[in-house]
Amino acid sequence: MKKLLTIFILTALCGSPSAADDKVDIGFLSYLGTTEAKFQTDFDDFRNSITPEYLKENSRVRPFITALAGRRRVIHFYNSLMTMLMGLRSGKVDEIILPEFTGRYVLKMNSQHELKFTSSMLTSRLSFAFNDGREKLKAEFDEVITAMKNDGTLSSLEDEYINAVIAGKNAKSVKPQYFENAQTITIAVTGDIPPIDMFAGDGKPAGYSTAVLAEIGKRLGKNIKFMSVNTGARSQAISSERADVVFWYRTTESPLDNDPASKAYEKLFQDKPQGVILSVPYYEWDRDLVIKVKETTGFFDMFKRH
Repeated sequence: MKKLLTIFILTALCGSPSAADDKVDIGFLSYLGTTEAKFQTDFDDFRNSITPEYLKENSRVRPFITALAGRRRVIHFYNSLMTMLMGLRSGKVDEIILPEFTGRYVLKMNSQHELKFTSSMLTSRLSFAFNDGREKLKAEFDEVITAMKNDGTLSSLEDEYINAVIAGKNAKSVKPQYFENAQTITIAVTGDIPPIDMFAGDGKPAGYSTAVLAEIGKRLGKNIKFMSVNTGARSQAISSERADVVFWYRTTESPLDNDPASKAYEKLFQDKPQGVILSVPYYEWDRDLVIKVKETTGFFDMFKRH
Protein backbone atom coordinates (compact mmCIF):
# COMPACT_ATOMS: atom_id res chain seq x y z
CA MET A 1 0.00 0.00 0.00
CA LYS A 2 2.83 2.43 0.87
CA LYS A 3 4.51 1.71 -2.47
CA LEU A 4 1.28 2.33 -4.36
CA LEU A 5 0.78 5.65 -2.52
CA THR A 6 4.32 6.75 -3.39
CA ILE A 7 3.78 5.93 -7.08
CA PHE A 8 0.46 7.82 -7.09
CA ILE A 9 1.94 11.01 -5.58
CA LEU A 10 4.98 11.03 -7.83
CA THR A 11 2.82 10.45 -10.90
CA ALA A 12 0.60 13.38 -9.90
CA LEU A 13 3.56 15.68 -9.38
CA CYS A 14 5.32 14.76 -12.58
CA GLY A 15 2.20 14.53 -14.71
CA SER A 16 1.16 11.76 -17.03
CA PRO A 17 2.16 11.55 -20.71
CA SER A 18 -1.35 12.51 -21.75
CA ALA A 19 -1.13 15.63 -19.54
CA ALA A 20 2.18 16.76 -21.02
CA ASP A 21 0.50 19.01 -23.55
CA ASP A 22 -1.92 20.42 -20.99
CA LYS A 23 -0.04 23.54 -19.88
CA VAL A 24 -0.80 26.65 -17.88
CA ASP A 25 0.85 29.91 -18.99
CA ILE A 26 1.67 32.16 -16.04
CA GLY A 27 2.70 35.83 -16.16
CA PHE A 28 5.14 37.48 -13.75
CA LEU A 29 6.52 40.98 -13.59
CA SER A 30 10.17 40.59 -14.60
CA TYR A 31 12.57 39.58 -11.86
CA LEU A 32 16.06 41.01 -11.99
CA GLY A 33 19.18 38.93 -11.57
CA THR A 34 17.58 36.11 -13.56
CA THR A 35 16.04 35.41 -16.95
CA GLU A 36 12.76 33.93 -18.01
CA ALA A 37 14.54 30.71 -19.00
CA LYS A 38 16.43 30.44 -15.70
CA PHE A 39 13.29 31.23 -13.74
CA GLN A 40 11.56 28.40 -15.63
CA THR A 41 14.40 26.03 -14.74
CA ASP A 42 14.33 27.04 -11.07
CA PHE A 43 10.56 26.60 -10.99
CA ASP A 44 10.91 23.10 -12.45
CA ASP A 45 13.67 22.32 -9.95
CA PHE A 46 11.35 23.30 -7.12
CA ARG A 47 8.64 21.02 -8.45
CA ASN A 48 11.10 18.15 -8.85
CA SER A 49 12.38 18.60 -5.29
CA ILE A 50 9.07 17.48 -3.83
CA THR A 51 8.93 13.95 -2.43
CA PRO A 52 6.15 11.98 -0.74
CA GLU A 53 8.12 12.27 2.51
CA TYR A 54 8.14 16.06 2.17
CA LEU A 55 4.37 16.15 1.65
CA LYS A 56 3.83 13.95 4.68
CA GLU A 57 6.01 16.10 6.94
CA ASN A 58 4.80 19.52 5.77
CA SER A 59 1.03 19.52 5.92
CA ARG A 60 0.93 23.33 5.97
CA VAL A 61 2.17 23.61 2.40
CA ARG A 62 0.64 20.37 1.08
CA PRO A 63 -2.37 22.05 -0.59
CA PHE A 64 -0.06 24.38 -2.52
CA ILE A 65 2.16 21.51 -3.63
CA THR A 66 -0.83 19.43 -4.67
CA ALA A 67 -1.91 22.29 -6.94
CA LEU A 68 1.27 21.76 -8.96
CA ALA A 69 0.27 18.24 -9.96
CA GLY A 70 -0.52 17.14 -13.47
CA ARG A 71 -0.03 20.26 -15.60
CA ARG A 72 3.02 22.01 -17.02
CA ARG A 73 3.67 25.58 -15.94
CA VAL A 74 5.14 27.88 -18.60
CA ILE A 75 6.62 31.13 -17.29
CA HIS A 76 6.28 34.49 -19.08
CA PHE A 77 8.04 37.67 -17.91
CA TYR A 78 6.51 41.11 -18.49
CA ASN A 79 8.20 44.49 -18.12
CA SER A 80 5.04 46.31 -17.07
CA LEU A 81 1.78 45.60 -15.30
CA MET A 82 -0.21 46.98 -18.24
CA THR A 83 1.33 44.61 -20.81
CA MET A 84 0.88 41.70 -18.40
CA LEU A 85 -2.81 42.51 -17.97
CA MET A 86 -3.11 42.76 -21.76
CA GLY A 87 -1.49 39.33 -22.03
CA LEU A 88 -4.08 37.98 -19.60
CA ARG A 89 -7.00 39.53 -21.46
CA SER A 90 -5.73 38.35 -24.86
CA GLY A 91 -5.24 34.78 -23.64
CA LYS A 92 -1.45 34.71 -24.01
CA VAL A 93 -1.29 33.79 -20.34
CA ASP A 94 -3.92 32.00 -18.29
CA GLU A 95 -3.01 33.57 -14.97
CA ILE A 96 -0.80 36.29 -13.53
CA ILE A 97 0.82 36.33 -10.10
CA LEU A 98 0.99 39.58 -8.14
CA PRO A 99 1.62 40.70 -4.57
CA GLU A 100 -1.59 40.63 -2.59
CA PHE A 101 -1.92 44.42 -2.38
CA THR A 102 -1.54 44.79 -6.17
CA GLY A 103 -3.88 41.91 -6.88
CA ARG A 104 -6.59 43.43 -4.73
CA TYR A 105 -6.05 46.81 -6.40
CA VAL A 106 -6.45 45.20 -9.84
CA LEU A 107 -9.64 43.49 -8.73
CA LYS A 108 -10.97 46.77 -7.37
CA MET A 109 -10.28 48.55 -10.67
CA ASN A 110 -11.52 45.81 -13.02
CA SER A 111 -14.35 43.45 -12.17
CA GLN A 112 -13.51 41.24 -15.18
CA HIS A 113 -10.75 39.67 -13.11
CA GLU A 114 -11.02 37.36 -10.15
CA LEU A 115 -8.81 36.08 -7.36
CA LYS A 116 -8.16 32.36 -7.32
CA PHE A 117 -5.38 31.66 -4.83
CA THR A 118 -3.44 33.04 -1.91
CA SER A 119 0.02 31.70 -1.04
CA SER A 120 1.67 31.94 2.37
CA MET A 121 4.82 29.92 1.65
CA LEU A 122 7.08 32.97 1.78
CA THR A 123 7.56 36.27 3.52
CA SER A 124 8.40 38.94 0.91
CA ARG A 125 10.00 42.29 1.61
CA LEU A 126 10.50 45.48 -0.37
CA SER A 127 13.64 47.58 -0.17
CA PHE A 128 15.12 50.56 -1.97
CA ALA A 129 18.09 49.76 -4.20
CA PHE A 130 21.37 51.58 -4.73
CA ASN A 131 24.45 51.09 -6.87
CA ASP A 132 27.01 49.26 -4.74
CA GLY A 133 29.15 52.41 -4.64
CA ARG A 134 26.48 54.35 -2.74
CA GLU A 135 26.97 52.84 0.71
CA LYS A 136 26.78 56.25 2.43
CA LEU A 137 23.39 57.07 0.91
CA LYS A 138 22.13 53.58 1.73
CA ALA A 139 23.23 54.03 5.37
CA GLU A 140 21.33 57.33 5.56
CA PHE A 141 18.20 55.66 4.20
CA ASP A 142 18.58 52.75 6.61
CA GLU A 143 18.74 55.07 9.60
CA VAL A 144 15.65 57.04 8.57
CA ILE A 145 13.59 53.95 7.60
CA THR A 146 14.37 52.36 10.96
CA ALA A 147 13.30 55.54 12.76
CA MET A 148 10.08 55.73 10.72
CA LYS A 149 9.30 52.13 11.61
CA ASN A 150 9.93 52.72 15.29
CA ASP A 151 7.89 55.93 15.54
CA GLY A 152 4.86 54.53 13.66
CA THR A 153 5.26 56.62 10.49
CA LEU A 154 5.49 53.62 8.17
CA SER A 155 2.33 52.16 9.66
CA SER A 156 0.45 55.46 9.27
CA LEU A 157 1.55 55.81 5.64
CA GLU A 158 0.50 52.21 4.99
CA ASP A 159 -3.01 52.98 6.24
CA GLU A 160 -3.25 56.13 4.11
CA TYR A 161 -1.61 54.99 0.89
CA ILE A 162 -2.29 51.24 0.76
CA ASN A 163 -5.25 50.21 2.88
CA ALA A 164 -7.38 53.26 2.07
CA VAL A 165 -6.76 52.97 -1.69
CA ILE A 166 -7.61 49.27 -1.74
CA ALA A 167 -10.78 50.15 0.16
CA GLY A 168 -11.79 52.57 -2.61
CA LYS A 169 -10.16 55.90 -1.84
CA ASN A 170 -8.66 57.68 -4.85
CA ALA A 171 -4.88 57.59 -5.01
CA LYS A 172 -3.31 61.01 -4.71
CA SER A 173 0.02 62.18 -6.04
CA VAL A 174 2.80 62.96 -3.59
CA LYS A 175 4.84 66.15 -3.80
CA PRO A 176 8.11 66.01 -1.84
CA GLN A 177 9.23 69.05 0.12
CA TYR A 178 11.76 71.30 -1.66
CA PHE A 179 14.96 72.45 0.04
CA GLU A 180 16.87 75.27 -1.66
CA ASN A 181 20.51 74.49 -2.46
CA ALA A 182 20.15 70.95 -1.10
CA GLN A 183 21.28 67.71 -2.73
CA THR A 184 18.80 66.17 -5.17
CA ILE A 185 18.21 62.41 -5.11
CA THR A 186 16.75 60.96 -8.32
CA ILE A 187 14.34 58.07 -7.74
CA ALA A 188 13.25 55.59 -10.44
CA VAL A 189 9.52 54.79 -10.38
CA THR A 190 7.85 51.97 -12.34
CA GLY A 191 4.17 52.40 -11.47
CA ASP A 192 3.76 48.62 -11.76
CA ILE A 193 2.79 47.46 -8.25
CA PRO A 194 -0.02 49.78 -7.16
CA PRO A 195 -0.87 51.07 -4.64
CA ILE A 196 2.78 50.91 -3.49
CA ASP A 197 4.39 52.04 -6.74
CA MET A 198 1.98 53.83 -9.06
CA PHE A 199 0.98 57.00 -10.84
CA ALA A 200 -2.08 59.03 -9.84
CA GLY A 201 -4.77 60.21 -12.21
CA ASP A 202 -2.78 63.38 -12.90
CA GLY A 203 0.15 61.26 -14.13
CA LYS A 204 2.38 62.10 -11.18
CA PRO A 205 4.06 59.54 -8.89
CA ALA A 206 1.82 58.32 -6.10
CA GLY A 207 1.50 55.44 -3.68
CA TYR A 208 3.08 54.21 -0.50
CA SER A 209 6.71 54.09 -1.65
CA THR A 210 6.47 57.62 -2.99
CA ALA A 211 5.09 58.85 0.31
CA VAL A 212 7.84 57.02 2.21
CA LEU A 213 10.49 58.60 -0.02
CA ALA A 214 9.00 62.06 0.43
CA GLU A 215 9.27 61.61 4.20
CA ILE A 216 12.84 60.32 3.89
CA GLY A 217 13.76 63.40 1.83
CA LYS A 218 12.17 65.64 4.43
CA ARG A 219 14.06 64.03 7.30
CA LEU A 220 17.36 64.08 5.43
CA GLY A 221 16.85 67.62 4.17
CA LYS A 222 17.35 66.47 0.57
CA ASN A 223 15.28 67.01 -2.54
CA ILE A 224 13.51 64.05 -4.12
CA LYS A 225 13.11 63.91 -7.91
CA PHE A 226 11.17 61.10 -9.61
CA MET A 227 11.81 59.54 -13.02
CA SER A 228 9.83 56.81 -14.79
CA VAL A 229 11.33 53.45 -15.83
CA ASN A 230 9.79 50.10 -16.68
CA THR A 231 10.12 47.12 -14.36
CA GLY A 232 12.79 45.39 -16.42
CA ALA A 233 14.98 48.51 -16.58
CA ARG A 234 15.37 49.12 -12.87
CA SER A 235 18.92 47.82 -12.57
CA GLN A 236 20.04 49.76 -15.67
CA ALA A 237 18.64 52.93 -14.13
CA ILE A 238 21.09 52.78 -11.24
CA SER A 239 24.02 51.10 -13.00
CA SER A 240 23.95 53.92 -15.58
CA GLU A 241 23.59 56.44 -12.72
CA ARG A 242 20.48 57.92 -14.29
CA ALA A 243 18.88 57.28 -10.91
CA ASP A 244 20.36 57.31 -7.41
CA VAL A 245 17.68 55.05 -5.94
CA VAL A 246 15.24 52.53 -7.38
CA PHE A 247 12.15 51.10 -5.82
CA TRP A 248 11.10 48.38 -5.65
CA TYR A 249 13.37 45.36 -5.08
CA ARG A 250 11.96 42.20 -3.58
CA THR A 251 13.61 39.65 -1.33
CA THR A 252 12.02 36.57 0.18
CA GLU A 253 12.44 34.27 3.12
CA SER A 254 11.03 30.79 3.56
CA PRO A 255 9.25 30.08 6.85
CA LEU A 256 10.64 26.53 6.83
CA ASP A 257 14.31 26.60 7.84
CA ASN A 258 16.72 24.12 6.26
CA ASP A 259 14.01 22.70 4.03
CA PRO A 260 15.27 21.90 0.49
CA ALA A 261 11.89 22.33 -1.24
CA SER A 262 11.12 25.62 0.47
CA LYS A 263 14.62 26.89 -0.21
CA ALA A 264 14.23 26.01 -3.90
CA TYR A 265 10.95 27.95 -3.98
CA GLU A 266 12.49 30.86 -2.06
CA LYS A 267 15.27 31.02 -4.66
CA LEU A 268 12.73 31.88 -7.35
CA PHE A 269 11.70 35.21 -5.88
CA GLN A 270 14.98 37.01 -5.25
CA ASP A 271 14.73 40.23 -7.25
CA LYS A 272 18.33 41.36 -6.76
CA PRO A 273 20.96 41.47 -9.53
CA GLN A 274 24.69 41.77 -8.96
CA GLY A 275 26.09 45.23 -8.26
CA VAL A 276 23.06 46.30 -6.23
CA ILE A 277 22.84 46.94 -2.49
CA LEU A 278 19.54 47.15 -0.66
CA SER A 279 18.20 49.30 2.14
CA VAL A 280 16.58 47.75 5.17
CA PRO A 281 13.04 46.63 4.17
CA TYR A 282 10.28 49.20 4.40
CA TYR A 283 7.32 46.91 3.66
CA GLU A 284 6.57 43.18 3.83
CA TRP A 285 3.77 40.73 3.05
CA ASP A 286 3.29 36.97 3.06
CA ARG A 287 0.71 36.32 0.36
CA ASP A 288 0.70 36.54 -3.41
CA LEU A 289 -2.47 36.42 -5.49
CA VAL A 290 -3.16 34.66 -8.73
CA ILE A 291 -5.45 36.70 -10.97
CA LYS A 292 -7.51 35.20 -13.77
CA VAL A 293 -10.13 36.35 -16.20
CA LYS A 294 -13.51 35.25 -14.90
CA GLU A 295 -14.98 31.91 -15.95
CA THR A 296 -11.74 30.34 -17.15
CA THR A 297 -9.83 27.35 -15.81
CA GLY A 298 -6.24 27.29 -14.69
CA PHE A 299 -3.54 26.63 -12.16
CA PHE A 300 -5.18 27.48 -8.84
CA ASP A 301 -8.90 26.82 -9.41
CA MET A 302 -9.19 24.67 -6.29
CA PHE A 303 -7.95 27.47 -4.04
CA LYS A 304 -10.47 30.27 -4.51
CA ARG A 305 -10.37 32.37 -1.38
CA HIS A 306 -13.64 33.43 0.24
